[in-house]
Amino acid sequence: MDTNLEPIDNKRKNIMKTIIRISTIFLVLALMFMAFKPFIIKTDNRDKVILTVIKQSLEAAHYERIVFDDKFSSKVFDEYLSKLDYSKRFLLKSDVELLSKYRYAIDDEIKNAEFNLYNIATEIIKKRQEQAAEYYREAISGSFDFSVNEFIQTNPDSADYAVDDAALRDNWRKITKLAVLEKISDELTAQEKAIKDKDTSYKVKTMDTIQANAVKRVKESYDAWMKRLAGIKDVDWMSMFLNSIIAACDPHSEYFPPEEKTNFDISMSGKFEGIGATLQNRNGQTKVTDIIPGSASWRQGELQVNDIILKVGQGDAEPVDISNMELDDAVKLIRGKKGTIVKLTVKKIDGTIKIIPIERDVVIIEETYAKSSILTSKDGKTRVGYIYLPKFYADFNDKTGRFCSKDVKKELEKLAGEHVDGVVLDLRNNGGGSLSDVVDMSGLFIGNGPIVQVKTRDGAIRHYDDPDPEISYKGPMVVMVNNFSASASEILAAALQDYDRAIIMGSQSSFGKGTVQSVIDFDRYVQGNQSIKPLGAIKLTIQKFYRINGGTTQLKGVIPDIVLPDSYAYMNVGEKESHNALPFDEIPNASYQLWMHPYDKKKVVNASRARIASNPVFKQIDDNARRLKVRSDESSYPLNLEAYRKHQKEIQDESERIGKIGDEKTGVTSSFLAIDKAAVAGDTIKTKKFTTWFEALEKDLYISEAVNVIGDMR
Repeated sequence: MDTNLEPIDNKRKNIMKTIIRISTIFLVLALMFMAFKPFIIKTDNRDKVILTVIKQSLEAAHYERIVFDDKFSSKVFDEYLSKLDYSKRFLLKSDVELLSKYRYAIDDEIKNAEFNLYNIATEIIKKRQEQAAEYYREAISGSFDFSVNEFIQTNPDSADYAVDDAALRDNWRKITKLAVLEKISDELTAQEKAIKDKDTSYKVKTMDTIQANAVKRVKESYDAWMKRLAGIKDVDWMSMFLNSIIAACDPHSEYFPPEEKTNFDISMSGKFEGIGATLQNRNGQTKVTDIIPGSASWRQGELQVNDIILKVGQGDAEPVDISNMELDDAVKLIRGKKGTIVKLTVKKIDGTIKIIPIERDVVIIEETYAKSSILTSKDGKTRVGYIYLPKFYADFNDKTGRFCSKDVKKELEKLAGEHVDGVVLDLRNNGGGSLSDVVDMSGLFIGNGPIVQVKTRDGAIRHYDDPDPEISYKGPMVVMVNNFSASASEILAAALQDYDRAIIMGSQSSFGKGTVQSVIDFDRYVQGNQSIKPLGAIKLTIQKFYRINGGTTQLKGVIPDIVLPDSYAYMNVGEKESHNALPFDEIPNASYQLWMHPYDKKKVVNASRARIASNPVFKQIDDNARRLKVRSDESSYPLNLEAYRKHQKEIQDESERIGKIGDEKTGVTSSFLAIDKAAVAGDTIKTKKFTTWFEALEKDLYISEAVNVIGDMR
């Protein structure tokens, strides 16, 4: 689900988007269409036309030269099976064995525009979904014994398909039992808290009443889910199959049916409304994959990447359980009128449950722009210019519009008047954006020279150079990144690291997305029968980014000079988590000259590493990261009420013990640049925004260490 919460295909899972310069996109598309032979429609079968055009598009334009053979067929089969029944809740082992006969035949079906696997698979999954509805209703109408010691496996990778109908029926009994158990446990916890707090407004319930209410709520939720499953349209089943073919090429290419193409166009327009979160549906769960800078969620501050949304409440109304709800339907509940309150019940990565109220709004554009602060070290000896850049924005539709490279240059000019000892550029959680602007921005810190290399499928390599010998800032510099710094952020960090121009600090690596996508509208390409249009579009990976040292940022990302412990240190995040991601490789390095700096880099890096190793708070962060890894890997849950509640309490207690990490001020102070202070004088709202931001910076342990590093670089 895209950041403006428009419904899109489930495959759009990726936290980050790369938006390359519009002139480059159109140039590539023009070359693609010149390479294609116009496809003349000779059939009224719309699906055959789309499959054929997808095949030709992949062959003619994808970065990898796609070969439709048995190896490719096998990859498609695995993708398709996962999409059909990711959670292994519907298909029997015998169904999978039957479908497996087509594992090495899909390439031939693509070539001949045939749908034998699709037809059989769709018939089977529809039948099994009807069966599942029957088994669930049987379970929910029965009785549950929560004193029995039994477990349920929730990780599909650790489970297998049911061997027969009896095993499938029992699986659904356990699935339904867990859903009821969760709601009983939640209500008991709320009741215990109300009693402890002596909340007279709370009416104490008996266990029978609590269980009856839990059963009722699960039934309502699952009835709605089964109804949605039964209502899946043929076009959606077909889109799933077609996207399985494309997903076998790489994780960022996909087919957009006509309606989804419209939504994609809206998402790329930069108009964001609602809560401002990127969502995806994984295994029946609605997961947060990105938070838009400046959005309602971003300003509220509690909703985070990897949170799972369990319920959606409108103001003070009873929240709706969205477990197993289709993403489109969940989004309709989350979106709403500006100024209204939506209350999200979310499950954190460590398993704790939290209710987050968010006032719906549009993105405040000003919050996405570059801004600066003066950071002063605890001992008062180091003054640092801190620049925060949440995204690489560019307004190509307005020559007088905002461009991040120009804005950062202005911030550097303002900082020059502050006589700072160094500059920290914060690219944490920056998902990228404009290629032209990252080239221009990198050039602010070096003389002219190459910034990034781009390679096409034909092997042609192009250098994107900074043509301007002017340097806006020549002093000590730190660039901050994390797991969610992607695309353009990685280009800048990699370039300054290769030039040895700045010290890179952050997570073990950045996101690792080093590919470029472009969109081909099928209606522009297909000629002939107009009655079957619109046909949709395909987004294809067409190019790959490379550092000037020859290595790509793909998969590996940028490895910082100084690695800081963080919550995701032991988690599988970034491009490497994606199926069929393009590999890391190398091309010849570009010609460039290293920056000559006056400090001993090795000494500076070693001093920082020593501070990090001896800092008890960083130790706590690392310990918590290990705990999160253990908790995130848990997939077997007890269906005994006492055991389940004991497990949940352990998680809650752990969370509370570490909840105050990073809540104390570090000793670094944050303050206005003189010119900014004068600009907001008398404006209480803007002043409040700045001071709130300053308070957050003063508690940021990572920023504190960046200030220390600048101090060592002087």
